[in-house]
Amino acid sequence: LEEVILKSNSISGSVSSKVGDLSKLGTFWVSFNQLSATIPSTFGNLANLQELELQSNRLTGTIPSEFGTMGSIDFISLESNLLTGKIPTELFGTNLGGLRILYLNDNQLTGTIPSNYGSSPRLKDLWLSDNLLTGTLPIISEGEFLFLEELLINNNDITGVVDES
Repeated sequence: LEEVILKSNSISGSVSSKVGDLSKLGTFWVSFNQLSATIPSTFGNLANLQELELQSNRLTGTIPSEFGTMGSIDFISLESNLLTGKIPTELFGTNLGGLRILYLNDNQLTGTIPSNYGSSPRLKDLWLSDNLLTGTLPIISEGEFLFLEELLINNNDITGVVDES
């Protein structure tokens, strides 16, 4: 099985941890349903997964740090759920070198923005708005965010001064 596309239905229940056994899975789209429970950490087993779309459900719990092992991932959309906890640092960096789009907005994520958030080499869109994030915006070092087009952090409790660079 290479694609699961079940968008815009009335599917309820949870995503089975057995999803991690689908070794050829490249696309998993189940957005705009009524899924609840937590996101299985077994998604981290999916070395070929390129697109993960779980937006607009009722998913709870934290974002699994195991997402940091999905080496082929290009697109992650977890927006508009009930996710809590901190944003895992594993979502940023060269381990997810192909990640271009990361939508985590409209959840209940807390804590600070990971200090390594600028180290994703191909990140184009990073949406973190409408959460409960606090602290200061980490400084973007020279050479980071070379492809960034959209950085949305509105409606949080971020403080500090915008860097001129």
